[in-house]
Amino acid sequence: MKRKIAFSLVLVFVCSLAFAEQTEKRKIRDEDFFNFKEISQPCFSPDGKWITYVVTVRDKEKNSSNSDIWMIPSEGGTPICLTNHEKGDSSPSFSPDGKYLAFLSSRKEKNQIWLFNALGGEPYELTEMDNGVNSFVWSPDSSKIAFLAKDPERKESEKEKEKKKQPDVIVVNRLQHKRDGIGYLDDKRSHIWIIPVKGGEQKKLTDGPYDEQSISFSPDGKEILFESNRTENADANRNTDIWAIDVETGKIRKMTTDPRADSNPSWSNNGQYIAYLGGANPIYGTTFLWLVPSSGEKPQMLTAKLDRNVRGKPLWSADDKYIYFVLEDSGNIHLCRIPASGGEIERVIAGERTVGNAIFSPDGKYIAFIMGDSLSPADLFISKTNGEELKKLTSLNEKLVAEIKLSEPENIHYKSFDGQEIEGWVMKPIDFEQGKKYPMIARVHGGPNSQYSTSFNHDFQLLAAEGYVVLYTNPRGSSGYGEPFGKAIWADWGNKDLKDVMAGADYVIKQGYVDSEKLGIYGWSYGGIMTNYAITRTNRFKAAVSGASEGDYFSCYGYDDLHLWWEEELGLPWENYELYRKISPIKDVKKVKTPTLFMCGQFDYRCPLPQSEQMYLSLKKLGLETELVIYPGESHGIRSLNYQLDRLKRVMNWFNKHLKPEK
Repeated sequence: MKRKIAFSLVLVFVCSLAFAEQTEKRKIRDEDFFNFKEISQPCFSPDGKWITYVVTVRDKEKNSSNSDIWMIPSEGGTPICLTNHEKGDSSPSFSPDGKYLAFLSSRKEKNQIWLFNALGGEPYELTEMDNGVNSFVWSPDSSKIAFLAKDPERKESEKEKEKKKQPDVIVVNRLQHKRDGIGYLDDKRSHIWIIPVKGGEQKKLTDGPYDEQSISFSPDGKEILFESNRTENADANRNTDIWAIDVETGKIRKMTTDPRADSNPSWSNNGQYIAYLGGANPIYGTTFLWLVPSSGEKPQMLTAKLDRNVRGKPLWSADDKYIYFVLEDSGNIHLCRIPASGGEIERVIAGERTVGNAIFSPDGKYIAFIMGDSLSPADLFISKTNGEELKKLTSLNEKLVAEIKLSEPENIHYKSFDGQEIEGWVMKPIDFEQGKKYPMIARVHGGPNSQYSTSFNHDFQLLAAEGYVVLYTNPRGSSGYGEPFGKAIWADWGNKDLKDVMAGADYVIKQGYVDSEKLGIYGWSYGGIMTNYAITRTNRFKAAVSGASEGDYFSCYGYDDLHLWWEEELGLPWENYELYRKISPIKDVKKVKTPTLFMCGQFDYRCPLPQSEQMYLSLKKLGLETELVIYPGESHGIRSLNYQLDRLKRVMNWFNKHLKPEK
């Protein structure tokens, strides 16, 4: 009997060990970059029973991303894949009568509008635009689709094609002569087109040296709203206004006159009002929600009492009593609403999370949206319009997240050098041990007028899994904390904002678990610029990674695509040379002692490669340990998946080399 009991206990112990091994979580890996799925662009079917959405996956072997359209019952259930094509499908939109599902597809290289017939069968191509289609909307009667597309290419004769033995020379005559990710700009513009769904000639509605965007039909289908800069020289200012064009006559009328940017117009269901975003001062200003009668009378600012950015396109409730919008606030993105007549703002979906892509059900009783947080990549949710009965509809990454260890960010608030309160987050190493000191990496966001948010971040989790404390903050210059907070760095970069980051590092060091002799800093874009400031103004960091940065602002003017920004904030370089020189990090490059890795895309026109080359060569000349990594063919945001993974690995190796020499 004793032997049987002993055997049973051993068996239970062995089984328990086996179960523990099966359920033990692993550390997140850089290769998991290819495993996470992304969700976007939800759309209700006209009967409200289904919601379509887009799922984007990454393919390591093909070095590319692919998006497909899925559909799920709005009450919850098993999702169905509608498109399963190796080329990207996106932007699903049902016709109001429910007979068609339109979407954009690049299955013939350029994005075109394709249609599914509700009766069944394969989708078919509706448009054949030379430069593809940017976006589209259905007419209320489902008979037409309006879309945005760049002007077609001039048709060449066969004789012209034969004569062309080398690429055309590039001739530039625009003030805004280039754009990152596009290259040098020509005179072709993005205009509004309209096409019948059941056959017929497409028609171009707008023309001229202007770019239109953000289109929507009026409820009666007679007009199309759009935003556009139609000033005499649109390349010389940031002004965009709201316009409406008569579909039949082509007559255009102006709805707003503010010299600043107005955007994202949205008709009320009764057609009497238009909600839109506007009022932001250049660069660091707050974007507010506005309302204007569709007859074009004086606009009203609805969110004047709240100094926080409104983002995305406003949504009208079915009865037009409320306007819903997304609000950026203190590292979070909330779904809010306000009475159309004015009044108090109500946060419908709030908390430590990030909300976006909201849509109403056809009956107006429910709202679906994409939402995620620091420990959960975004999924599709649905709730009543007041935020009650919240339900999660998809679980795209649930299995993957369940098998990996994650570091839960700790929200911190601390005082900077002058008493200003700064918000940030700290992620401890996955296998954190009390009493042990760890190396720390400060991550700095780009912008500068943007914010770190409470959304899932694979990069940060990867650093925590590697044994680093990760500090990320929203220093002055960040959005989400009001206009004065954002504008505090105006023409004074690398001063208060860098001190805010350093104060955050000191705050965490005082908690006792960080080795103050093993600090690193890393940022991309303005985060890279901040890294350049850090290495030229302090020697506290023992390793740095400066991604897509700038060091000499005088030589940026005319070489990058931000001439308006430079002029607005610093003035013309030949008139304010001393200011350009004063705040350029390269001025103090001789003070650098930190081993620094520089990274940049070959054709980055936002923060051009020569800027990284100047910083790299300067450090090399000074005899410092440095490297320059150039990603061939890439612009500001590295698109190649293999290069993105390469970047992750190189960043990790650089920090390991200098902050973990024993490894």
